[in-house]
Amino acid sequence: VVDRPGVIADIAAALRDAGVSLASMLQRGRAPGETVPVVLVTHETNEAAMRAALDHIQRSDAVLESPALIRIEPA
Repeated sequence: VVDRPGVIADIAAALRDAGVSLASMLQRGRAPGETVPVVLVTHETNEAAMRAALDHIQRSDAVLESPALIRIEPA
């Protein structure tokens, strides 16, 4: 994503609107305006809700690459 104010808020709103709860997030900042990867871990959710959130996130002009979904199965 582009490192600028409001991007993380937009991602959080997409998760909220889809009913997905965020467990943790990792974003290492760079200079304003540069790109930075964002890693999100959610609480357990269903496939449809997660896909809805990712579709919304992908449409953001601040997201420069397609989001990737990696499942974390319970132990």
